[in-house]
Amino acid sequence: MKRNYLQSVKVRGKKMQFPVFFPDATRAVVKGVDTIDLKNTGIEGFIVNTYHLMNQPGDKFLHSVGGVKKFMNWNGFAISDSGGFQIMSLIHKFKKQGKITSRGVKFDNKVFTPEKSIKVQFNLGTDVVIVLDYFTSPSAPLDEIKHSVDITIEWAKRAKEEYLRQLEIREIDEKNRPLILGVIQGGFNMKERERCANELMKVGFDGYGFGGWPMKKDGKFNYQMFEENAKLTPDDKVRFALGVGKPAEIIKGVQFGYHIFDCVLPTRDARHKRLYAFKQSPDDIELNKTDYQDLFKYIYLSKEKYYRDTNPISEFCDCFTCRNYSVSYLKHLFTIEDTLAYRLASIHNLHLYSTLIKRLRKLI
Repeated sequence: MKRNYLQSVKVRGKKMQFPVFFPDATRAVVKGVDTIDLKNTGIEGFIVNTYHLMNQPGDKFLHSVGGVKKFMNWNGFAISDSGGFQIMSLIHKFKKQGKITSRGVKFDNKVFTPEKSIKVQFNLGTDVVIVLDYFTSPSAPLDEIKHSVDITIEWAKRAKEEYLRQLEIREIDEKNRPLILGVIQGGFNMKERERCANELMKVGFDGYGFGGWPMKKDGKFNYQMFEENAKLTPDDKVRFALGVGKPAEIIKGVQFGYHIFDCVLPTRDARHKRLYAFKQSPDDIELNKTDYQDLFKYIYLSKEKYYRDTNPISEFCDCFTCRNYSVSYLKHLFTIEDTLAYRLASIHNLHLYSTLIKRLRKLI
């Protein structure tokens, strides 16, 4: 793993220990569970979506009630993404309704600017804010990649200026300010990623996110690009592996020097009857392999054989679900389409992630 691994940072007077995994709470909810469930699984924070919360229930309303964490009854950490990826996804889906300009992202006759993104995130009251960036498709031609990097850099400068302005307007001091992260784009072109990283570091951020899509055309994770991206930023700055990932990918990410991970997979898979399990005791995991896929297995509750399986999901798990219910019971809940299935399955998958994170902290 990378030397000089940053083990923690202070965020608004609280210690954020690394590595850490944040599930997606896109619309101020981690689907299927409440904040008490999250705390009991060992989850220490989540990531919310700036664009969606700006629209519903509204960032000004959330500011009036003390921020999104108070709204959700949560005293852990919360990160807000820039909202740009979601808008660009909508533009891709409904091409006639939006476009990207140097000013910002135009969608549905409204322009979402880097400044607007920062203002909304301050209203949300999160602990880490992320600047608006131009997502680069891995299949994009070189001229488009360069253009997206140019815009990402320009937007980052404007976002940082707005961030400093908001600190002054809201009279937030150094101790109580949220961290601000820039996002490295450049697709699979490492020369452009390096250019993007260098320019972002000139602007100056508390950390840097891995931007873009990490999967190759064959569906395999691009570990080489993922590792090279980590080398572009200094060891004393936070590295956020945005959108990563599966348990094996997180282990490799820690080896490469990433600190924060987020992904929708553990809860999304849980709702689709896909559960994760260790193949061995997590206490036996070591950072001495090139591939960690064989440490984990998947349990597909759609299979008929689980109707009569009275064992817990995993012998190496002590989550609420495994301590109280059998695989056959979860199979029954999914069969009758009772929403309790979502909760119990999500609790299990999230607990596995928390258990893995605790093991990785011991190893570093």
